[in-house]
Amino acid sequence: MASVQDALPAADALVRAANERMGGAEWRSLKSFHTLATAKSAMGDATIEFRFVAPDARLLVQTMPGGRGTMELGVAAGMAWMGEPGKARAVDPRMAEELAGGGDLQTLVHSIAERFEDFRTESRETVDNRIVWRLSMRPRGTPTPDARWTLLIDAATGLVHGFDIPAPPKDARANAPTPTGQSIRLSDWRPVDVGDSAPRSRLIAFRTAKVSAGGMETELQYSRVAIDTLGADAIRPPEKLEPVAPMPAAPSPSAGTPAGEHSD
Repeated sequence: MASVQDALPAADALVRAANERMGGAEWRSLKSFHTLATAKSAMGDATIEFRFVAPDARLLVQTMPGGRGTMELGVAAGMAWMGEPGKARAVDPRMAEELAGGGDLQTLVHSIAERFEDFRTESRETVDNRIVWRLSMRPRGTPTPDARWTLLIDAATGLVHGFDIPAPPKDARANAPTPTGQSIRLSDWRPVDVGDSAPRSRLIAFRTAKVSAGGMETELQYSRVAIDTLGADAIRPPEKLEPVAPMPAAPSPSAGTPAGEHSD
């Protein structure tokens, strides 16, 4: 007699269908990608802008809540930098690799198959008043095989409903804060803008994301999700950079995404 697990749809098939529902391989043929979001939280409003120009230039710019400064992280022309605009420091070239797998939540969603592996369908259940398929998956290259993310796929629409991200391991230092996981929920899916702002019907993207972590909720509201609108020179390294900053400790795979966003 077949078990309940045997009756569940194959996880790889659910992920492939969700990817096709968002636009499939067309996402990999972009000349540029540009998003602009407002992050609303109890600390105040902030803005997050992400730019990608093929083949590998990226720039993530985030203002602090309440206008308390701006931070950018970029890679272009073989250079990587981080810091306040005009005061950025060069970072170790390995930072470019981290950026490539890091920061834009929109890009994370349409590159799930490339960034994760070992997909498993766990259950069919109700989440946020929606019937969803609950899957588990492992970030590719993670040093901790048991650090599995949860992926929720809406059973009615076939679109990604959200993620649950496990907390990273606790720092061994005395008095280190206890890390927490994150829950991300996505909604308001619409066609992306292209060139003259006309929608490209094949590609769709969410316009609202709710990120919960450590008892605090941040809502990202996207005012722009556009493809092929940036010129080839839209991302340039700063003319002057401070000396190379030390490479920070590698983050846990479970910490390497969202709470204010996170890259292509």
